[in-house]
Amino acid sequence: MFTRLAMFAMVLALGSGLAAAPALAQEAPKATLSAADRAGLDARIDQLNGMVEAGQFSAMIEFLPPKVLQTIADTYGATVEEAQNASREMVDELMSQVAILAFDIDRAGAQTFVTPDGSRQYVVLDLTMLMETQGIQIKAVSPNLAFKDDGVWYLMDVNDPAQANILREAYPEFEGVTFEPGTMDMIE
Repeated sequence: MFTRLAMFAMVLALGSGLAAAPALAQEAPKATLSAADRAGLDARIDQLNGMVEAGQFSAMIEFLPPKVLQTIADTYGATVEEAQNASREMVDELMSQVAILAFDIDRAGAQTFVTPDGSRQYVVLDLTMLMETQGIQIKAVSPNLAFKDDGVWYLMDVNDPAQANILREAYPEFEGVTFEPGTMDMIE
């Protein structure tokens, strides 16, 4: 039970924009997305925004890269489907206690890089979220990692060293990409 709970908490924390605080400090070479890649990423961001606006927070688990989900499931002896289903339930429960007052992904400020081994482009986008829970307003700014896997764009919030390690285990090309904390402030 504890290991499954830990696994689901990890999946929840990796969720797109659900865990606020990561930021990526980039030392990697900069790159430029093609028009087709930019359009594909924009479409995925529009999809994510629509889910947030509709309050479909548990569906956001689908934005996690598939190899990350597989790595987490393997680590805790579960299937990807088990991890996804339990994570959806946890997200629904968590988000029932939080009101999202504002949600914005800064596409204009997005930066594109190439992994140190040169094999994959990735994008860092600032996600700003204003939320309220128990009468307290919190503003979180967390650059999110976006990259394609098998032609599909995925977004992920790398929250702490353990999450970065899972990313690197699942996608070794991210070895050498550094991560720093984002910001989270209480609004008075």
